[in-house]
Amino acid sequence: MADAPSAAPVEARGLARRFDGTVAVAGLDLTVGPGRVHGLVGPNGAGKTTLLSMLLGLVRPDAGTLRLFGRTHAEHRARALDGVAGFVEAPRFYPYMTGRANLELLAGLDGGDARDRIAAALETSGLGDAAKAKVGGYSVGMRQRLGIAASLLRAPRLLILDEPTSGLDPAGIRDVADLVRRLAADGVAILLSSHDMDEVEDLCDDVTIMNAGTAVFDGTMAELRDGAPAPEFRLTTGDDDAALALASGSPGIEITGDGGGPLSVRATRDRLDEYVVDLGRAGIPVRSLTLRTSALTSLFFDLTGGAPAADAPTLEKVPA
Repeated sequence: MADAPSAAPVEARGLARRFDGTVAVAGLDLTVGPGRVHGLVGPNGAGKTTLLSMLLGLVRPDAGTLRLFGRTHAEHRARALDGVAGFVEAPRFYPYMTGRANLELLAGLDGGDARDRIAAALETSGLGDAAKAKVGGYSVGMRQRLGIAASLLRAPRLLILDEPTSGLDPAGIRDVADLVRRLAADGVAILLSSHDMDEVEDLCDDVTIMNAGTAVFDGTMAELRDGAPAPEFRLTTGDDDAALALASGSPGIEITGDGGGPLSVRATRDRLDEYVVDLGRAGIPVRSLTLRTSALTSLFFDLTGGAPAADAPTLEKVPA
């Protein structure tokens, strides 16, 4: 049976799942379009892992509907995951086998022409030189790369990645980012879970922020940026009292300090530049100026800081 025409790679409505009376996901809506990189962020316990597990068919929802390319798990069973690949939490492999042997085993289970993609998947993930080494000797970052390689064996049209840059060095992070961009440019839908708001801002077209099992924000990165507060900076000067007094008459600058450490400054970058120039004109030396919290990270805390996961709602009724 063919996919529904123009069906979204992911369309979830009212998804809910609980474990032993605790609600992990409660009434969540999510849509991921083709060729879009969709970020999924939230504090620990927000329900991200449960959501990803439901998408990959590892956990069944207690309520709501979930369609992948128009297909449901109930109607299509294993075929619901055609064209879908990815991993939840750290990918796991047989440590006594080589990286290539692990992929050969997975390709054999998947069938089709997956074996023909092994060499390309290893090279694309940066493991070509380590393919003949046993996975037991791999670093955390190398295992992450092998997880990505395993996902690519299916030539996915929907790729689900849970913290794909965890354990990677800066070069590895850059390589994963380049891979995500290339796949999205080819029309692959990518759902990327991350704790790093800077990574999400750099890579993602859309973002869902989860807290206590629900979406506290769901929209485009442009919409998220529009709603973000000014970033926060740490400022050290040669005369903090004079710096505070200068800011008191400067619109667009919020500055606090108790004399025991760096000043905390909230301002847009343009307004901050003007303030630093004003400090110089006033003869107040600037000794250090560093970004403490980006605008999107500040918004993340604003959206998730008021409702800890322990206060997750309870479903009144879960359909059988």
